[in-house]
Amino acid sequence: MGPSRSSEDSCWSSRSCFSFTARDVRKSLLRTMTTIILEKASGATTLAIPVKKVDQSKEILPDPILSEILKTGLVIVGGKGTGKSIAGKVITAEIIQKQPLPIQCKIIDTALNWRWQFEPILFQEITERTRFIYSGKEHILYDTEFIDEDELMKFITKIVVNDYWKQRKLKKELEGNLFNWMLYTLEETQSSMSRFALMRKGGRVMLKMISEGRNFNQLFIIIGQRLANMSTALVERCHGMLFGKMVGDNDLAKIRRKCGRDSGIDDEVKKLADFGEFIYWNGSSAYKFNCPEYNNETRPIEWVMKEEDKKIWEHFYGRHII
Repeated sequence: MGPSRSSEDSCWSSRSCFSFTARDVRKSLLRTMTTIILEKASGATTLAIPVKKVDQSKEILPDPILSEILKTGLVIVGGKGTGKSIAGKVITAEIIQKQPLPIQCKIIDTALNWRWQFEPILFQEITERTRFIYSGKEHILYDTEFIDEDELMKFITKIVVNDYWKQRKLKKELEGNLFNWMLYTLEETQSSMSRFALMRKGGRVMLKMISEGRNFNQLFIIIGQRLANMSTALVERCHGMLFGKMVGDNDLAKIRRKCGRDSGIDDEVKKLADFGEFIYWNGSSAYKFNCPEYNNETRPIEWVMKEEDKKIWEHFYGRHII
């Protein structure tokens, strides 16, 4: 005859004792959930990531933030009329003026937001009938007139990939020491950089450029109206984010996924002014700043190709580039 079980063993093996323990666990969980709900309702929870106010007494954006943008790129998003294009102009102009290393900016605008008011750089009007594309070393604004988003993506990809091979060749020749930078500012990208657009062949190539271009000093400032419409794969590859005011549930949900559900950044974005107020997010910290009106009275200068250059271009590249 084996040893008899203790009263404690008998209690744990009995159904009544097990049921009593399960009820205790459920009650404990219920009390915990009730406490959390009451704390949230009373405002007892605090913002996990405080939004710091940028000191703009001497400069629009501090050099450390501009340096971060040059390292990680930037996505600028906000509702219609929040000043996204102006923020893009200000930041691009600051980089052109302050960046000590050689840098070339290529701006691709589809909405005529830059052609009439920006730095006196070169610009070229691009249509489906354009034969020759500027490929020099000066800053350039491509004022594009594409109705078809596929044609626009094809053009952007061609520009970026062409520079990719140049930078790759140069890095090989310099044994890994690249000193020049390429910055691409892309305007109104909510359609061309959507999830569906980046799933196509040209879009997948573009996503690769955004993901790996940093290895060849290629950086992007991407401007769009709705964060919800932009590809999640694209947003995840860009550490720097600049949020204008947004109130849409889908946009705010994507901010929570990007910045953290408990960061509180989505609540701060809802409180921003309707125009000119932004929150910069670098992956771990948040900064709030005001973007002034871009009052530069200069405008880009149209680039006209010389006849002798046309003959050289046609000899090497053919009559059509697009």
